[in-house]
Amino acid sequence: MSQFALPLETTPSRGNDGYIVTDANANVDAQLLDWENWPNNVGILIGPAASGKTAMAEQFLRMSGGRCFEVSEREVGEELFHLWNLVQEDQKPLLIVSSLPVSAWNVELPDLRSRLAASLLIEIGPPDEAMLKGLFHKFFAARGLAISEDASSYLARRMDRNYLDVQILAQKMDNLATEQKKSITRRVAQDILFAFQNHRQSDDAQGIAGS
Repeated sequence: MSQFALPLETTPSRGNDGYIVTDANANVDAQLLDWENWPNNVGILIGPAASGKTAMAEQFLRMSGGRCFEVSEREVGEELFHLWNLVQEDQKPLLIVSSLPVSAWNVELPDLRSRLAASLLIEIGPPDEAMLKGLFHKFFAARGLAISEDASSYLARRMDRNYLDVQILAQKMDNLATEQKKSITRRVAQDILFAFQNHRQSDDAQGIAGS
């Protein structure tokens, strides 16, 4: 029986739980904490890469003593069906985790399809400014570094609302600061964001031209 296995995601710390809570994910956090009231003891956590799914699942396991199952491919079949039945027998909650929307899953078993439709869907939405700032501070704190409040605020206001972009930008700033022995200031953040956005626009333009 497959248990939860995902690479550790970089997420801001909320006490010992490994992720912070802002308005962007407060409802997600509340639904995870309410695992005792999930219909059929099953919840489905959907979210993009680097959105904190791993940390949320780890907290769920600590709190509930339940199980996690990762849907990493579109094919969903008997393994999850048998796990669902086991959950109903032992009354331990199950959290199904995926970066893919449920609509993209290829569920061949009709009985499993109906069971998934009856479970609680928990969706992680785009980050807000507070979340983006927290992600940047967490990234650098984990490396014994710091990003200025001015720099994190600048990035949170001007970058795309994208969890994965935080990791990309933070790594680029980390590399630049290390190479040039600079502090991670607003000027560093501004230079990195400008170069990153220009590069993305160039890639997009090439993609359109080649289509």
